[in-house]
Amino acid sequence: MRRVTLLWLLIALVFLAGRAAAQTPNLLAGIESVFDRPAELDALKTPTICILDIQHPDSIRKQVEGKSIEQYGGRRTKARAEQISGMACLLVHFTEVSPERLEHPHVKAILITGRSKVVSKELDACFYPLIRGARIPIFGFCGGMQLISEAFGAKVQPMRRLREGEKDPNPDYRPGWFKEWGFLPVKVVQRDPLFAGLPDEILVRQAHAEHALAPPPGFVLLASTAECRVQAIKHKDRPVYGTQFHPEAYDDDHPHGKTILENFFRISGIIGK
Repeated sequence: MRRVTLLWLLIALVFLAGRAAAQTPNLLAGIESVFDRPAELDALKTPTICILDIQHPDSIRKQVEGKSIEQYGGRRTKARAEQISGMACLLVHFTEVSPERLEHPHVKAILITGRSKVVSKELDACFYPLIRGARIPIFGFCGGMQLISEAFGAKVQPMRRLREGEKDPNPDYRPGWFKEWGFLPVKVVQRDPLFAGLPDEILVRQAHAEHALAPPPGFVLLASTAECRVQAIKHKDRPVYGTQFHPEAYDDDHPHGKTILENFFRISGIIGK
């Protein structure tokens, strides 16, 4: 009798789990092809860089609407990271992978992308232990740096309201709020291998209206602007970096971001010294 009861209990649990999975919305519906499949992460046989995309699905849809998926910013980041590092990269969306899967022994570094808005604070928090326990190099860009900052206890908030008569460089994004937008100068306040070969003032791509109020506990401040003090940070003991700017969004006239990525891959031991 007890065995029968346990059997029916097991069947009920399987049924409920399947129903819950069926009712879970697919946040990437229609844009799954933008990303590599999580199964590819599980099946890795060679050293690989993982790009953890935290962009909101609505923003992804806007970027690829009527265009090739290769036009999506995350795909360009993947292509550039592969070109610079000489190592294969996987682009995965954080709604499709668990932090545990990113601890695969063949994952040699994690790049965390930016985002225009948060998917969910609960999902963010799932990745805090991975970031705090970082056993491999991690580099977060813009929203990725903000995720790192929050994982270590820093506060992230909008910068400030626009002052009267102050021009908005992108009125479609967070109207009424001050933002840093475009290629802008950033001052290096603490020399670090991340900025090897670069001047004390770099020119890098900005696209944000929020910032971390201060470096998280255990981090060193590396770069600042007049409006955004926390432009680059480095953990004192772990291989964790973050930049409020976008080093991955470089071009021929503004190559400093490319140099920063090269330096990170050297720090990570992915490319030669």
